[in-house]
Amino acid sequence: MAGRATQIDGLRAFAMLGVACVHWLPRELRGPFPFELGLFYFLVLTGYLITGALLRDRDRGESSGQPWKGAAMKQFQLRRGLRILAPYYAAVLFAVLMGAQDVRSALPWYLFQGSNLHMALTGWPDFTAHFWSLAAQHQFYVLWPFVIWWLPKRWLPGAMLAFVALAPISRSFSPMLKTWLVMPDLLPTNACDYLGLGGLLALAVHRGLAFDHPGLRRAAWRCFFAYAVLYGLNEAGHSIRGLDIFQQTFLSIACCGLIASASRGFSGWRGAVLDHPAIQHLGRLSYGLYLFHNLAPLLAGKILPWLWWTPWFDHGLGFAIRIGVFALLSWLLGWLCWRFIELPMQGVKSRLGSSAR
Repeated sequence: MAGRATQIDGLRAFAMLGVACVHWLPRELRGPFPFELGLFYFLVLTGYLITGALLRDRDRGESSGQPWKGAAMKQFQLRRGLRILAPYYAAVLFAVLMGAQDVRSALPWYLFQGSNLHMALTGWPDFTAHFWSLAAQHQFYVLWPFVIWWLPKRWLPGAMLAFVALAPISRSFSPMLKTWLVMPDLLPTNACDYLGLGGLLALAVHRGLAFDHPGLRRAAWRCFFAYAVLYGLNEAGHSIRGLDIFQQTFLSIACCGLIASASRGFSGWRGAVLDHPAIQHLGRLSYGLYLFHNLAPLLAGKILPWLWWTPWFDHGLGFAIRIGVFALLSWLLGWLCWRFIELPMQGVKSRLGSSAR
């Protein structure tokens, strides 16, 4: 189990590097490669991990023979607050202090986990665009216990498939919704396949699916190929209407295969890379890095304003130095978040879990 967890952390590190490239590098440097794959991996992993935890909570509650859902809900939301919300609100406060304009002008949207809806209405903000995915995950955390705990077990696969289907259906309405919304793709329903397919993987594993099941591996590779074809056609301006709405669904299934492979454990050079101490370190800090990486340029502008004023830093070696400063500040903020917020909150969460048992 420990080896499998470390390799998932290793994948978190590479996912975070991809997300940072999206926000730090101009499009002409990124080229056609979809660095945002890291974000979608995070969303699928969220669905997988949260669903697995909820299923285990349900098994413990039902085996106790006592009413359990009310106490379990309180414990789940308290653990979520300690693990997820405390660092999140620290990042929101930091954004306000750094002068992030969208957070200052639309603070209630960020405080009450609605920034994805706000951005769907108004478009991408500078420095805080990454908060949309955090809002989608928080909304999922509120809804998902009711699905996993209250529905009869035999209904869970069908309910999850229906939840997944909301995403391509929602995408099919995006052209129409652009009459009212600037970015309809940021609606919560568009993230349902990432989160729901991660949940389906957790349910299948909970019911005995082996991580190395050949059918899962074949499905993951075929769906990754389908995603790559659809993505390439879309980049070339030749998207296929009717199939393009499933592009991200195919990617979500491929991410499920990646999670299963990391859970089983990669061998050889891939396993060595994922288990490397530096990669593991970044993986442990990945949540804090995600929260603060897009705010690091604001901090850089406060303490090193010449990074922005001097044109030399827009190209070549100067640009590399600017990115290096962003990376160093992101690491520092992520480490501070982990050391002084996440790590202490994990200790409190563990004590709460022990007392509950």
